[in-house]
Amino acid sequence: MSLQEFIKRAKIIEEDFTKNLENPVEADKKQNIFEHWDVQGTFKGKLLKFDVKDLKKFNRKDSETQDTMACVEYVGVKGYPGWVQGKADCIAFKRLKYKWLVVDRQALWDMLKEKLEERDYSPTQRAWHEDKEAYATYDRSYFGKQDKFCWVPFEDIEKLEHTKIE
Repeated sequence: MSLQEFIKRAKIIEEDFTKNLENPVEADKKQNIFEHWDVQGTFKGKLLKFDVKDLKKFNRKDSETQDTMACVEYVGVKGYPGWVQGKADCIAFKRLKYKWLVVDRQALWDMLKEKLEERDYSPTQRAWHEDKEAYATYDRSYFGKQDKFCWVPFEDIEKLEHTKIE
């Protein structure tokens, strides 16, 4: 998928989630890139900022996305804090089982940080093509990027206070 196709797909996903908000306002480019949020609006009576996440493939070459784990970035490509440490109030994950899983961003980061610390931020020991290892650190340093991310089972995310949107 080219960058333009990726951006177009992200816009479609964000617009789909925005239907769940009252008085939505889209983030500007600076807010999106540096503050890590896509849309602000009233949800369940509260004005909140959301970072909207589409389903992910485990590997680029995979033909289909998967719905068992979320890919969570805790260090961005330029070495700055990743989106889980951004200024969004909530993360809205696209799902297959139902439409959306909305969780508090800080609660997700707190849970993730604890899991990463338990593992001492250790990288995966599995081959790249194998199933992804939950809470293992992955990066793309071989592409010259500084990002760090891990795969988090949705079943763990659902243990946090959350809202499911059918």
